[in-house]
Amino acid sequence: MATKYIDLQFLMNSTKNDTEQVKEFIQDVLELNAESIGSLSSAYENNNFAEMKATAHMLKSSADIFESAVYKQNLVNLEGKCKDGNKEEIGKALSELHTIATAWEQELREELEKLS
Repeated sequence: MATKYIDLQFLMNSTKNDTEQVKEFIQDVLELNAESIGSLSSAYENNNFAEMKATAHMLKSSADIFESAVYKQNLVNLEGKCKDGNKEEIGKALSELHTIATAWEQELREELEKLS
């Protein structure tokens, strides 16, 4: 069985099961996440670990809304590595995050399709 990265229950409860609102939210989060993951890579190339830390911190709210402990833990890990400032370790954490983020985004797209 594939890992489940998200749970829509919190969001569905928060919107009183308004699927249109949930779909819009998922679309917005997918766009924001893609931009943010791209900016993490850019910041990494520029050794801007403070920006990476801030971006990872911001993304944790999306992980919380979708009750994604795996995604959030990867973001927390990246934040910690950025604080330490070891580029090699940050690169490893970023690579792991890319893998999880890709799976997370795919699952969001699948949930969006189910709601349509």
